Amino acid sequence: MFYEPRKNNHGLQYNPFKSSTVPRVIGWISTKNEDGTDNIAPYSQFTNLTFDPPMVIFSANQHPVTGDRKTTVKNIERTGTFVYNMVSENLKEAMNASSIAVLPEGVQDKFEYCQLEKETAQLMDVEMVKASPIKYEFKYVQSLRLPACGGIATVDIIIAEVIGIHVADEYIEGDKINICQIKPVARLGYYDFTVIDNSFEMEPPIIDEAHQDLVNRGLEGRV
Repeated sequence: MFYEPRKNNHGLQYNPFKSSTVPRVIGWISTKNEDGTDNIAPYSQFTNLTFDPPMVIFSANQHPVTGDRKTTVKNIERTGTFVYNMVSENLKEAMNASSIAVLPEGVQDKFEYCQLEKETAQLMDVEMVKASPIKYEFKYVQSLRLPACGGIATVDIIIAEVIGIHVADEYIEGDKINICQIKPVARLGYYDFTVIDNSFEMEPPIIDEAHQDLVNRGLEGRV
């Protein structure tokens, strides 16, 4: 099969693109609302941008009901701060609940709606998911606005620098994080998710002694 995305001529009920760049990290992002309540929402178009300094990038479409920019984006631009909370398997239902587009009447705090215990970040006034095994505290860097083809209007791109990292001690083995023990949840597109519960290691090809350390530093994130 070959198709052109702008023509959407794949002939399938579901768009193959959404399930081809996988698995995708779920950026479970918490922010502070303008009224002081706490917000949290999942974004699956989220990834590392670089590691020196560590930075990430994620995108958010317009709100499906109001057509306005997402609350998460507006909170980040207003406060300059936010937190990424890793979604471990035991948090998958709460993460899914936090994707609700409109909260029930009388409810303003997403943490309370999802029955999540809070933990205040170290470097900013943002609440984190206490049960999340790995959390990043961010300093906002900049936004980009990208045009869309039709139904979703424009897309907000957020770039931010990681200024603080929390790792639950029980998942550190030797000098590495035991990711398989955490069982992080990842997005596969459509309504499908997966759990990372196995891994394997491969050494990079050897070039020469003078430059191999630079290759290894890049893979290991050493600076």
